[in-house]
Amino acid sequence: MLPILCLLAVGITDLGRAAAVTIAVNNAATAGVEYGSQNGSTASDFTGMQSHAVTDTLNNNLPGTLTFPSSPSNGCACDNGDGTSCTYPIPTTSCSHILDTCPDGKIVECVQVVTSMNYGSLLYFPGIPTTYSATGHAVMRVRQ
Repeated sequence: MLPILCLLAVGITDLGRAAAVTIAVNNAATAGVEYGSQNGSTASDFTGMQSHAVTDTLNNNLPGTLTFPSSPSNGCACDNGDGTSCTYPIPTTSCSHILDTCPDGKIVECVQVVTSMNYGSLLYFPGIPTTYSATGHAVMRVRQ
């Protein structure tokens, strides 16, 4: 009975690690967009967004390296008052091109950061992959 309990304990620990890494990767994406959403100049500072995302993960002792599957981006969307102007993925339309499609709404700028991290499981379990990929993304409206 003891080997089964030990295997179960390791499996639960591995599942907890997966949850912790996923949360940390999502938090890193959020830290990046929080920096980018401060004003118009930080919305175009893609290096700064990546730097803030990486800094957010430094003290978490994560088992992998944070990567960016796509570069942080910004774009404009039309806010018609329904609260869904900045959604994932953000439109990459420039603000000048959206004027024709947003006659009654307000044009808003959005920023987006996508983060990712790969790590290996503690033990090999048949039928379960040995590597796990955690991906996080965050989108936020730029404050005017």
